[in-house]
Amino acid sequence: MRESGSERGRPEPQLRRAGDRTPLGRVIGRIEVTWGTGEYAHAAELLEEDFLAAWYGFSPERFAEIISTLVRDGGAATPLLLIANSAFSPDGMAGLAAADGFPGVDVGDSGEESVVGPAAAMLVAQMFALRMQGRATEAMDVSAELERRFGSIRPIFDSLRGWGLFSSVQNGITAMLAGDFRAAIESFTQARMHALYPPLAFLTRDACVKMAILEALYGSAEQARILLDRADEVPRTESWAEEVVDAGQAIAASIVRADDPAEALRMLDAVPLRAIGEIWPFYASALQRACLLAGDLDEAQRRLEVIERLPLPRVEGQGYAGSALLLGGARRSIMYGDLVEARERLERADGSIAVTRLLIAALELVAGRPREALKHAVGLHEETRHLRVLEMRRLAVISGSHLALGSPDDCREVLQFALRQSGGVRPDEVLCFPAEVRRFAEELFEEWPRPEADSPAHLDIFLDSATALTDRELEVLRELAAGLSREQIARAQFISINTLKAHLRAVYRKLGVNSRAGAVLEAERRGLI
Repeated sequence: MRESGSERGRPEPQLRRAGDRTPLGRVIGRIEVTWGTGEYAHAAELLEEDFLAAWYGFSPERFAEIISTLVRDGGAATPLLLIANSAFSPDGMAGLAAADGFPGVDVGDSGEESVVGPAAAMLVAQMFALRMQGRATEAMDVSAELERRFGSIRPIFDSLRGWGLFSSVQNGITAMLAGDFRAAIESFTQARMHALYPPLAFLTRDACVKMAILEALYGSAEQARILLDRADEVPRTESWAEEVVDAGQAIAASIVRADDPAEALRMLDAVPLRAIGEIWPFYASALQRACLLAGDLDEAQRRLEVIERLPLPRVEGQGYAGSALLLGGARRSIMYGDLVEARERLERADGSIAVTRLLIAALELVAGRPREALKHAVGLHEETRHLRVLEMRRLAVISGSHLALGSPDDCREVLQFALRQSGGVRPDEVLCFPAEVRRFAEELFEEWPRPEADSPAHLDIFLDSATALTDRELEVLRELAAGLSREQIARAQFISINTLKAHLRAVYRKLGVNSRAGAVLEAERRGLI
């Protein structure tokens, strides 16, 4: 006779109806009933038949309990269940991330699989394990193999029980975290072309939402709104993943649907932090953007510092996840004129991703090195052309560099190219361009828009070069804060008193102060000292 759950110290399961009317409910109900009545072999069969629906339909705790019972008590130690059970063990994820295979399990290449097999399960486990360690660039290879197995588009009906849709969405998320936004958009677009698999409808919604986040931050606000509208049309399920998708939807909506910065911050603050999960770097970027729109650089720094202290999955310098906070800090440092700090942060970020390279290019332009800025920006078109904001920022750097190099004809050519973009250059995009380029464009082109009256100045990263502190001025400022006299500072810098006075006048002007005490206080506020 089967030992009851209460006799083993576990409460009897609350059985769901096998005839649940929702698509996901029917899958979960059947597994729950057979497992609860001790039909372990049948439960294992049903679970393997619709593995993804089981994974997303049960709570993670319930799913782990069922898998563990089937493997431990039910004699259903199939390769698939062994891999799933290992993934839920205390150190299972770390082991799977490093594994070349799974002990005692042949996961050979079976080609396209009609239902999930151990090979696919192993790929999924390794992909998630690597992402949970912040190793998204390494996870790219694993998710690409998953996509190779299941990625062929099935626009009419789904014979793989959601695996094609799942692999496209996960490939997109992995690319998103790795900072390869072009690959992410391609994967999410592919996911949206798959047939909707009713038990996993939230995956289709997730593809729309994740793509909307990228468009909202780095692409087209109009396209992001369209994607959010599409997401709203997808039927909801009872999966725990719905809350995760909702969190992503709120992040995108805070950027493109909020009426003002205060509302954007309220929307972001209302997101349950437990639901943000892997996309925390994009949550952090949205927070900084909202603070910059509000003109509050100090609040942006405070919020990023809180996130930076959390043990979030990231490897510094690897992908977007390992660079987002560095990039946010570098952006703030550039806007405050601390180019030394900005450069140090950018050197620690992933230099292979487009967002980093564009920010390095902007830094070089602000620092008065337009030739270096051009080198970083010119070759990025293939990586930025899919996202409008990134492409406009690239054109801004190139046009500003040409103007700084005394090549107004080249600058004009770049601006004409910008005006030929769909819809031209929009008023909300003008601040992507340096002020001197905007003045130049306004004189040349009647159709060049003026910044909107309420456009926040803090969106303009290209501070006038006259406002950025030089390396020497930063050294003088820090010695000033240390209490050194003018004579001591001049000796330490090997300059004359008159030269030092010129440096001090420049420091005071750039900080907007009139005295030593004011300079020190403002420098402390900005985090320069």
